[in-house]
Amino acid sequence: MVSTWADFQAAQRSALSALVAGDPHDFQQLWDHAGDVSLLGAFGGVARGWEEVRDRLAAVAATYGNGVYRRLDQLDEHVHGDTAWTVHVEEIHSRSATGDREVRERRVTKVYRRRADGWRIVHMHSDPLVATSFPDDGGAPGR
Repeated sequence: MVSTWADFQAAQRSALSALVAGDPHDFQQLWDHAGDVSLLGAFGGVARGWEEVRDRLAAVAATYGNGVYRRLDQLDEHVHGDTAWTVHVEEIHSRSATGDREVRERRVTKVYRRRADGWRIVHMHSDPLVATSFPDDGGAPGR
């Protein structure tokens, strides 16, 4: 059991490193294994409920297989009672199935809840970090 928020965050960083190296177990254990969890991952789709999220995390680990978690820049963090959320940017280095080097930068938002046995992830949304780009719409004000 990870009892404090700081301990949970440290465990999460370690588990993310293991996930991209091909082992989903530790990261899966940080999730609430309930029917109301959700994952909108950077590989697309929506996973709802623990079974779908568990399977998606296993697929992510298998896809990276040999990755290295290079960077996690925490942009925001809020803890209020038994609920928390974080926003961060991450960088993962890996090899494609053909052996090509890949660098993935992602922006990630997570929602957490504290249970009797400690903090757990209940939602994660991750997508590629891209440069700011607005469509040409005649110069909309406020940008």
